[in-house]
Amino acid sequence: MAAEHATGIDFGTSTSLVADQVGRLPLEIVPIGHSTTWLPSVAAVFGDTLLVGEEAEDQPANRIIRSAKRAITENRKTLRIGNVEVNADKVIVALLREIARRAEAAGQPLSDAGEVRLGCPAMWTGDQRERLLKLAAEAGFPVTGASLIDEPIAAGVAWATHRFYQPGKRPHGKLLVFDMGGGTLDIAVLDIAGRDQPEISVLSALGSAEAGDTLDRAIVGQLALMLAKRGIVIGDLPNPHLVEALLLNAAREAKIRLTSAESHRVLTRGLDFPELIYTREQLVEAFRPQLDRAEAHIFAALRSAKMTETIPLPDGGTRTHSPEELRRLGPDGLINEIRYVVLVGGMSRIPYVGRRLGALFPKAEVFDTTSVAPEEAIVAGLANTTEYGRLNLHRPGFDFILEWDSGQEVIYRAHTPLYDPWQAFSMSTVYYDWRAAGSGCPRQGVGRLRVRSITGETVKIRINDEPRDHLKIRLGEPAAFRLYCDGRIVITDGRGETGSLRVDRWPVIHSGNFAELVLKRVAPSQGHGREPDWGYLQKEWAPPLPKR
Repeated sequence: MAAEHATGIDFGTSTSLVADQVGRLPLEIVPIGHSTTWLPSVAAVFGDTLLVGEEAEDQPANRIIRSAKRAITENRKTLRIGNVEVNADKVIVALLREIARRAEAAGQPLSDAGEVRLGCPAMWTGDQRERLLKLAAEAGFPVTGASLIDEPIAAGVAWATHRFYQPGKRPHGKLLVFDMGGGTLDIAVLDIAGRDQPEISVLSALGSAEAGDTLDRAIVGQLALMLAKRGIVIGDLPNPHLVEALLLNAAREAKIRLTSAESHRVLTRGLDFPELIYTREQLVEAFRPQLDRAEAHIFAALRSAKMTETIPLPDGGTRTHSPEELRRLGPDGLINEIRYVVLVGGMSRIPYVGRRLGALFPKAEVFDTTSVAPEEAIVAGLANTTEYGRLNLHRPGFDFILEWDSGQEVIYRAHTPLYDPWQAFSMSTVYYDWRAAGSGCPRQGVGRLRVRSITGETVKIRINDEPRDHLKIRLGEPAAFRLYCDGRIVITDGRGETGSLRVDRWPVIHSGNFAELVLKRVAPSQGHGREPDWGYLQKEWAPPLPKR
């Protein structure tokens, strides 16, 4: 379903942006900075007052709070400024309120937006996403459980849309999005198809908490060594916290300057330190280990994407790639399937990023822009009014809940990875697994399996064109629930009877008009037992099924 009007908000670790689009009119980046389109995502404590944005940046370095968004990524409740701790949620709400206030001052109040979308890292769990939604609602954002979109997916949508509607530029095939911002590295693998309009399937999306902040700290380490060679040891100084804060500022400035220069004079304002010359070669040296680790995440995303593929069998059934097969598949077998690479996020401006990704994907077209600059790609995708109705996800963005007369249990939490990384390196098959044995659900009776958004709205289910709001399941110790990477759901009831359902891809849940979860009955794969008649099991009085 296309949105008539959408407003995207990219609450970033370093900067925040707002974009707005009405119908198919050109996208508008809403200027929310004093002299830029973006708002610095920084805060500062000044007495009893919490300052945000440019006003915060003007404060002494040891009073500034940077990267507040990382508190959600790292599940922290407080942020430290020197020896003082402040409430992280309070800081985030203040930043979000300022975003809303400035958007309204620029002529785009969020209350008038047809649909508001917020970006979040692909690695965030359902609990982390729900935390941001609660804080955004507290700040006055009109958000629902449908408001959050993975940041690399939004960037991929922005690129695919821009290219698809250009004459002779219509892309088809696999796209890898490499999104490195201030706080996280996010990687998504998308498949683009379609004739008149792009149809985008998300094959995988994952991330890590290593991005711009990590590089800044590595640069600070280099600067500290350069100072130590001149007899200045930071740990021996009277106020090392202030010195480290000032060096972090100097590191960020050097990183930015070296995107276009070969060397940079490091001036530590406020400190009587000698001038240091920091070079692009040193920046690459600091960055190389981090990009080595980033390449490992890229291959993990590529292997994860392969697990969503179905392989036809001679008997008419299908199977998926096993982890063992993918372990045997060399890098070339994964890399050669990628036709396009898009670099987004502020860190993509560093030339070394483009060189590394270009060398890694020699047969792919590598882009460092969509229709906007790399740091604006996410917000442009969030404000897209046309493509999310045709976007398929790779894992559920909603909860599966098992209810019974006296209680309920979340048996799958939205956005939970379907397997742990170690399983892909050691097991012959991987899946998400919940079992009644060891859970708190009753050992007899009938339960109801429902699907809900992370903010509590019910998602309708459709099985073989029959609409339902829940699925009844006999309770008992054998009951189990499995999710596979190819969209297969295998449910075992309390008597050990097993049924298989499949979704082609997990849908985006749309605000105000939640998409249905469309499933089809499928024959059980070998080793999963036989499939019960789900319609038959809707009868609570049904006697045991006859043995086949």
